[in-house]
Amino acid sequence: MLSDEIIARMPKAEVHLHLEGTTSPETLWAMAERHGVSLPATTLDALRRLYRFESFDKFIELWLAMCSCLKSPEDYEQMVDGFVEESRRQNIRYVEAHFTPYNHQRFGIGGERALEIVTACLQSAEAQGGPVTRLILDIPSEAANEAGPYTAALLEGLANPIVVAIGLGGPERGFPRSMFAPYFERARRAGYPAVAHAGETGGAEHVRQAVEELEVLRVQHGVHAVDDPATLDLLAERDICCDVALSSNACLTDFQDLRAHPLRSMLAAGVAATLSTDDPPFFSTDLNREYMLARDEQGLSDAQLWKLNTNGLRYGLAERGLRRRLLQEFEAEGRILGIVAE
Repeated sequence: MLSDEIIARMPKAEVHLHLEGTTSPETLWAMAERHGVSLPATTLDALRRLYRFESFDKFIELWLAMCSCLKSPEDYEQMVDGFVEESRRQNIRYVEAHFTPYNHQRFGIGGERALEIVTACLQSAEAQGGPVTRLILDIPSEAANEAGPYTAALLEGLANPIVVAIGLGGPERGFPRSMFAPYFERARRAGYPAVAHAGETGGAEHVRQAVEELEVLRVQHGVHAVDDPATLDLLAERDICCDVALSSNACLTDFQDLRAHPLRSMLAAGVAATLSTDDPPFFSTDLNREYMLARDEQGLSDAQLWKLNTNGLRYGLAERGLRRRLLQEFEAEGRILGIVAE
């Protein structure tokens, strides 16, 4: 069984992480004070207590309040610095981070400007030793009518070297995945593959819509696919990977008992999966802890844990040569750590 120390030391990939969602309560409080933004808390301790959620609606409320505090280049730089520091601490070498330009267009600094700032910061971090980070530009479903056309048009005009896909985030209830098909089609014509959140707070039909109508290569969460065996079969047959986040699911979905979480059932059905944190400070977790939970609560073997990790590279969306190089590095270090057989 992989020890906590080996989990901490092993090189990792994470492909379901929201860049804005890496903002800690302390950083958010400092931003709000700097710009005079009112938060739904009167003290830092009260804000920390808000980082515990009993519903998806409460999560979105704090998420949007956080986005409204990103007002200057320095705020974005501080956010990225925190993300990079955490990645290095946990030996996370490759990340596909979701980013939502429409929210930054809506709240002030501008979507393109925000993207330029975080791109420069992430490229600088990669040049200084990593992590290697690629961006997925999300449509927030709660603002579908405005955010869909905005995000599609932004992607059509981009020549950004680290943007690799279109994505879809936000609430599922009331927003069937099929309603976003025209925007995903525009992104594909512009050369971008697709991923989407589905089957988190919505049902298995959303997973099917994401696969069949949005033509996604990966599904974020996808856990409610287990409600319909035919949908599980569809994921396995088409080799669609699900990016699972255990702590996030325990906070925001029906799967609050992680011993009963459907990850094992998904793997048994032949569905590929990865492990990620989603929004780590929002769920009081990090990637090391997610692997420990998969080990302790789901009872996954060392081989299963390692496969979840390397699936982040196998199903990743960055250029193939880069991902192959990183996979070779992971396997070499895995042999040293005793995870991979000689």
